[in-house]
Parts: sequence; structure tokens; C-alpha cells
Amino acid sequence: MYQFSKKNKKIIIFIMLIGFFLLFFDQILFSKKIFFPKKKELFLERKTTENKKNAFQKAEKTENKPWIGLYMSLFYFTSISLGSLFFLGIQYVSKSGWSIIIHPIMEEVSSFLPYGGVMILIILLLNAMDYIHIFHWMDPTLYDPTSLEYDKVIASKKLFLNIPFFLIRSFIYIIGWCFFYFKIKKTSSILDKTCSLKDYKKLNFLSIIFIIFFSITSIFMGWDWIMSLNPHWFSTLFSWYVLSTYIVTGISTITIIAIYLKKKGCLPYFNENHLHDLSKYLFSTSLLWTYLWFSQFILYWYGNIPEEISFFLKREEVYGSIHFWMLISNFLIPFLGLMSSRCKTNPKIVFTIASILLFGHYIDIYNLIAPDVNGIFDPKFGLSEIGSFLLIGSIFCYILFSNLNKKKLHPIGNPLFQESKKYKYPYI
Repeated sequence: MYQFSKKNKKIIIFIMLIGFFLLFFDQILFSKKIFFPKKKELFLERKTTENKKNAFQKAEKTENKPWIGLYMSLFYFTSISLGSLFFLGIQYVSKSGWSIIIHPIMEEVSSFLPYGGVMILIILLLNAMDYIHIFHWMDPTLYDPTSLEYDKVIASKKLFLNIPFFLIRSFIYIIGWCFFYFKIKKTSSILDKTCSLKDYKKLNFLSIIFIIFFSITSIFMGWDWIMSLNPHWFSTLFSWYVLSTYIVTGISTITIIAIYLKKKGCLPYFNENHLHDLSKYLFSTSLLWTYLWFSQFILYWYGNIPEEISFFLKREEVYGSIHFWMLISNFLIPFLGLMSSRCKTNPKIVFTIASILLFGHYIDIYNLIAPDVNGIFDPKFGLSEIGSFLLIGSIFCYILFSNLNKKKLHPIGNPLFQESKKYKYPYI
């Protein structure tokens, strides 16, 4: 059984404090930049009209830079948990025997889901209450035909993009995912004690219902939480593209934790055969992400429709060719590194590639969200993003290892446990 040592707890808490300090420090610098301009600018400000003053006050109110970094990090780590739960559901539905010994790891990687979901809901509620302004379409003046800020495109989407319906959908996503997470985890725990075929079949049924629910809600969630940041843009492939990111990051995290626990001697039955299969999933899901990336890009390129290509043009202006550079970490490295069976069974190579994939897909999430957020700052990577990543990432790790500390890592009640324990891939 894994022991979450005091030393590791102190390290994670220290990283958490660093992340919080960076967020706080960046907020102070950002506030000074807004509220304490240079003397010349302050003198000119005093001579402006009342309308100019009101606009300046509105800019003060919409100071939301730290929230954007937090939102991106929360979405990233919550999607890791969601991808892990989805992968676990696939294992139960397909009745896979090889993966049984790593089911506890999949469950605990999913353990951040309730915490991340609640924190995302808080940010969405703060947007709805007009405290922060990440979602531009929540501005009521955009829907008023008599207003100078009236936006015909956004107003035409009011039936779907309205605050009450948006919040209701978001609550359904989080509550539904958390319900299935707790239900699957509880049933799995009961199965370990009863060794009952009835409980095993119940797990299978729960996983089927979860995958159906997830397949619907994940599509709407991609539209709501990311694509609606820029209501003028749309993509028919977008939700599938984001879904592939969940799966890649979820499997990458599962792989890293499995290798770590094996090294610690807490997962003795995990061997090169299981690692080989996890590596195959890493390889194939990276190809899936690349296929969807290429499909979306090529459709926009030969369609050349202004409403669509604005997505790439905006990012080209801010970050250069970041959407091409991402292919190195998210496609080329896993493709070349995991092509041979020898590499797939090498823990150091697989661990390194899984870590690179996690880094590459954070860049992908950042690239999806940051340029489309309406704010009063340039969407450049800075202290608030680093601080948010360290803060939320350390909370994710603390929850994960705390739960592993209490977890029995051998699901002996599962009828396929012995098959998983003796599993051997025939072509190694």
C-alpha cells in the first residue's frame, strides 16, 4: 500500500504556496499598472470627459487576469480526471482483463473531478454575477438593439447562450460526472469485499450509462466552456478535438502514476506487458488528436471562410505558429518514441513521453482559451498562468496521493483480477 509521506506532503504544500504567491504578486503588479499610471498619463486622465472616466472605472471592474489563469488550469486538471474516468468506463464496458490491476489508479486520478468541477462552477457563477468577465457574451448590452454595443451575431444565439440555461447545463455536467464517479468508486469498493458477479455486472451497467451521458455532455461542455469564449467562431469538430485531449492527458497521468508506484514497490503486479498496452493507448490517442487537429485545420484552410479562419489568424498574430509547434510534443515525439515495442516497454522512455504529452496538451488548452478571452491585457503567458498551474496542480497531486494513501491497490474482488495479474502480451 502506498504511503503518502510527510516529506512529500510538505513539498506539495510548498509548491502550492509558491503558486499562490505568484498569483498574488502578479495581481499586485497588474493592479499598480492599472490604478497607478505614470504622472503624465494621470494628468491627461484628469482632463478627460466623464465618459472616459466611466470607461476607466469599467476597466477597473473587469480586472480579471488572475481568474483566466485559474480557469485554464482548472479546466486542464479537471479534464485529466474526466479523461481518466472515461478510460476506466471503457475498461469496464469492454470487460478488459489486462487493465484490472491499474483500475484503482484510474479511480484516484479521477478523484479531482468533484473539486475541480465545483471550482469551475464558482468561476462561472462569478461571471454570471458580473464580478469577472471571462465570457464576453454575458454582457447584456450585446443583446439590446438600442445599445451601441449591440451584436447581431451574439444576439441571434440568445436561445442557447443565455446565463440561466448556461448555468443549468454546467450544473448538469458537474453533478452528473460526480454522481457517476462516486457511484462507480463505491460499487468497485463493494465488489472488492463481496467478489460478487452481480456487483461486477452493476459496474458494467453503470459504465455504459456513464459513457452515454459523457458522450452527450462532453460535446456541450466543449461548446459552453471553451468555444463560447468567442461566440463569433464555431467548429463542428471542436468537441471531438477537445475530447481527444481529455483521453490523452488522462492516460498519460495514469501511466506516470503507475510507473511511479511500481518504482516505489507499491504495484508489484504491474509489469512491462501492462506498460506496453498503456503505451499503445498513448500512441493511438495521440494519433487521434493529430487526426482531428489536421481535419479541423485543413477544412478551414480550403474553406477560407472568414468566420472560421479567424481562429487561426488570431493565434498567429499573438503566438506565431504555436498551432504547428504543438505537433512536436503532441504528435511527433509520441509517434517516433512509441513506435517500437522495445520503447513501449521502457519505463524511462514512456514516463518521459507521457510527461511531454501533458506539457504539450497544457499548451493546447492555453492556446484554445487565452486568445479568446476578452480582457484588458495582452494574452501573454506570465506569472498568473505559472502560479495558477502550480497552485491547481499541487492541489490535484495532494488529493490524488491522499486518496492513494488510503487505497488498496489490488482489486482482488474483480473476477478478472487473476487474468490481469498473469497477463502477458504475446509479441514482446
